[in-house]
Amino acid sequence: MEKKVVIVLLLICLCLTGCGTNKNENLEQNVKKIELTGNLVTHKAYFHNVIEYDKKKGSGALGLLEKDRKLFAEYTGTIKLGIDLTKVKIDVSGNQINVTVPKAMIIGEPNVDKDDFKEENFIESKDGFIKNKLSIEDSSQAFNEAQENMKEAAANNNELLSIAQKRAKVILEENIRQFSNLSEDKYTINWEYQY
Repeated sequence: MEKKVVIVLLLICLCLTGCGTNKNENLEQNVKKIELTGNLVTHKAYFHNVIEYDKKKGSGALGLLEKDRKLFAEYTGTIKLGIDLTKVKIDVSGNQINVTVPKAMIIGEPNVDKDDFKEENFIESKDGFIKNKLSIEDSSQAFNEAQENMKEAAANNNELLSIAQKRAKVILEENIRQFSNLSEDKYTINWEYQY
């Protein structure tokens, strides 16, 4: 009986030696293991728009008989939004984990459907006596303008940026909890958003 009591006491002592302040140190070490590099795409937005493109008349003698024209193209495309993971800040203080999520941004170039910029898809204003036809350069220029317009529209859309930032928070929280083996009743994660 005495032998059993000694063994039980030894087991209790071993268990208690693992219950010191190492939990907080382990938490900090585990949180630091999270590799935050690169960009995190969290939202893909769809755009449907119309671009107005001005086709100027040619120069020289023949250009005198041409006229400026307006061309319209209806187009669709997607754009990716997310955050730069290197700008995420994670600090551990006791049982509090403070995370700062950076402002969302456009990641990569917009993906505008090039087929929308074929000559047969343009709506054109009336032409002059000498034809001022749509060229490959005009189509390419209209396409580039559409991409820039989409990029600008997304960059100025606070609702889209907010959605991307909130989705980043969900992914970051899953990673922090997974890497740190956190239980919600012992640790609190506080979130701060940069705008």
